[in-house]
Amino acid sequence: LTDMQAALGSSQLARADEGIKRRKEIASVYDNAFENTNVNTPALKQDIGHAYHLYIIQVEDRLGLYNHLRSKDIFAQVHYIPLHLMPYYRNLGHKKGDYPIAEKYYESCLSIPMYPSLEKGEQDFVIREICNYCK
Repeated sequence: LTDMQAALGSSQLARADEGIKRRKEIASVYDNAFENTNVNTPALKQDIGHAYHLYIIQVEDRLGLYNHLRSKDIFAQVHYIPLHLMPYYRNLGHKKGDYPIAEKYYESCLSIPMYPSLEKGEQDFVIREICNYCK
């Protein structure tokens, strides 16, 4: 660890609690907004220490929603391909169908904007566009 990395890490740790608090506030708004919709949200509740580095939703038409959000300049992402589908593990003989639960989850998951500086109006816009698409 270089001195520069240590200094950066130290300054980030000083703000960590504030950032996590803000992420939990954002997650709570998302949780409430999607509660009675067909948008599935994380099963974990905030009182267990979740840091909400990502906020992942599950929808039936992930690609369609992804493209819709992109057309509105909302940048969602797909994270964490199932391990057994990565090239190294495919070379070891793993294939699609080996872990159907992980694959089903992966096919429907989408990370939506989640960062401490996300403003209320921006979050409201994200929620509105997701709900409009998923009706």
